[in-house]
Amino acid sequence: MRGRILVGVACTHERDRTHYAGLHVPPLPPRSMLLAAALLAGAAAWPRLPDVTPADAPLDVFSAERALVHIRAWAAAPRPSGSKAHAAVIVGAEAELSRLGFSVEREHVSGKRPLTNVVAHAPEWDRDDIAQTGVWLVAHTDTVPESPGAADDGLGLGVVMEAARALSAEGAPPNLHVLLTDGEELGLHGAIAHVQGRVGAAPRVVLNVEARGTEGPAYMFQLAGASTALLDVWNESRCRAQATSLARAVYDVLPNDTDFSVFRRAGFWGYDFALIGGAHRYHSPEDTPENLDPRSVQQVGGCVVGLARGWLGRSVASEAPEVAPVYFQVPGGTFVGPPWGVRALAIGALLALPRPRGWRALAGGAAWIGALVSSLVAGFALLGVALATRPDFWERDAEMAGAGGWYVAAAVTGSVVTSAAARFARHPVSAWGWHATIVTLSAIAALGAPTSGYVLLPGALASALIARGRPGLAVIPAAASGILLTPVLYAIFPALTTRLLPVLAVVPVLTLGWLLGPLMPSRSSGSA
Repeated sequence: MRGRILVGVACTHERDRTHYAGLHVPPLPPRSMLLAAALLAGAAAWPRLPDVTPADAPLDVFSAERALVHIRAWAAAPRPSGSKAHAAVIVGAEAELSRLGFSVEREHVSGKRPLTNVVAHAPEWDRDDIAQTGVWLVAHTDTVPESPGAADDGLGLGVVMEAARALSAEGAPPNLHVLLTDGEELGLHGAIAHVQGRVGAAPRVVLNVEARGTEGPAYMFQLAGASTALLDVWNESRCRAQATSLARAVYDVLPNDTDFSVFRRAGFWGYDFALIGGAHRYHSPEDTPENLDPRSVQQVGGCVVGLARGWLGRSVASEAPEVAPVYFQVPGGTFVGPPWGVRALAIGALLALPRPRGWRALAGGAAWIGALVSSLVAGFALLGVALATRPDFWERDAEMAGAGGWYVAAAVTGSVVTSAAARFARHPVSAWGWHATIVTLSAIAALGAPTSGYVLLPGALASALIARGRPGLAVIPAAASGILLTPVLYAIFPALTTRLLPVLAVVPVLTLGWLLGPLMPSRSSGSA
């Protein structure tokens, strides 16, 4: 039987590749193809937490179990600045750092309320060497009055202590330092006092650990200094915390701040870490050691130790920082690229868009804008329901308890509204207008702000190919969209919280409009 393979799973005829083992398998519909590609890629990019390293691990390895010993001891009760519990934490931290071989001193901060910073240096540190790059492990010791602060910032205290121990297993490196600030919850007062008079002093790389939640993946949500050099060390350290140049844009619209902002303004280099999962426990009595995920502690600590080792013995360049690169999480690491690459792809998406004629194209664009407005209105309605059914909605500093269902409701609301609006753009010319609007607005965002607009580019490229009637080729950008969007969507809902339900309802329109919108007729049978 020439031209055929006599195996049950082989093709029965060259012209009909959908007959296998005597069964007719229909071709996958184009939309299913795109959805499958996005979902499979998204599953590969789904954020994951590491296993916890046990307490009997080698001494030069970070162990969350060892860090949790400090967290449990110091986060048994609230420790606001000036309280006895806070004073006990300072004494305990000084004793532990002294035991590790550091030279420890206090910085007394005067003001309406006296504050105390703890500063520790390796014994061989040369304080007169103004060119020596210092690696600083930073956390704050105080909490708000109503919270034991196991995450905020017991996480930072435990990570700093265990990281300092792991890095000093064979003796403290000469340029390793520890800074524990006071008064962070009062307005960053300890950090502000520490940097006064130190601008222009010995260069330093700051590793700051914070929390606005108690679980989930760690986020390195802002850099300070020469981004390319910082990201080179980041990738060398094999840190798998979530990192994206989009995070800074989101963080800047949130009402939160950390000591790192003070260090950034002072010209120091560094990385700022935080947890955001379980944000309903932030600044609340539920921020306890029992609610702090040990895997999250392990991820933050492993990154801090890896980055500190990468910078110890390395100098900080004195030249001005270069143009900030675009960076984002991909399976197995962090991709770093130049802004011009994003801009080139944006122009490519515009050029790939076909140019049809007809007034119906305006109807397609209007349908997409209608989806945007309608999703926003539906989001406000959803917010009204949340306010009516949850009397405690505004009681939490960051988030209400049980927020997951509201996130899903916002995402479903935006997706349903978008799909419904797309039904008004089923005519081929109207469908072109829908996708042309996505491509144009995404390209504008990517051209104007490539460090955040990059996330819209795969969808724009998919829209351009769909508008050409090539959904088969659109599978490639659909997969890329799954890789880029999954970590972003995973983070942006808890980051913005249910207080921004109208914005969260708009997110599917902005990010998935290409997938939920109308499909153009295929230009050839092979492209479907």
